[in-house]
Amino acid sequence: MEDKLVYFDLCGALSDIFVDNEVDFNYIASIAKDFPVAIVEEILFKWVAPVCYTNLLTPVPSVCSGFDKKSLWIDICDYRNKKGFPAKCKHKLLVAILKATYMKEWVNLKYEMLQR
Repeated sequence: MEDKLVYFDLCGALSDIFVDNEVDFNYIASIAKDFPVAIVEEILFKWVAPVCYTNLLTPVPSVCSGFDKKSLWIDICDYRNKKGFPAKCKHKLLVAILKATYMKEWVNLKYEMLQR
C-alpha cells in the first residue's frame, strides 16, 4: 500500500458501517469497487474498524450521520503510527475480534462489490 492518501475516500465510506444508522452498502460498494477486495477487507478491519467501532458501543452513539473524513483520517494515521510490542499485540487481538463481530457487514459489502 504505497500511497495512503489514495485510501482517504475509501476509509470515509467504510466508516459508515460504524454509524448509528442504516448502512448503505450500495454507496460504500460504489467507492470500494475501485479497489481489490482483499485491500478493502484489510483497510476495513485493520484501519477503519479499530478507530470507529467504539461509536456503536455507547448507549447513545455520538456519530449518527457520518464521521468527519479529515478527523477520521487523522485518527487512522495516529492509530497506525503506534509502535511497540504491546500496541501490535493489542492490534492483532482487536482485529480478530472485529472480524468476528462485523463479519455480517463485511459479507454484505463484499456481495455488493462483486455485483458491480
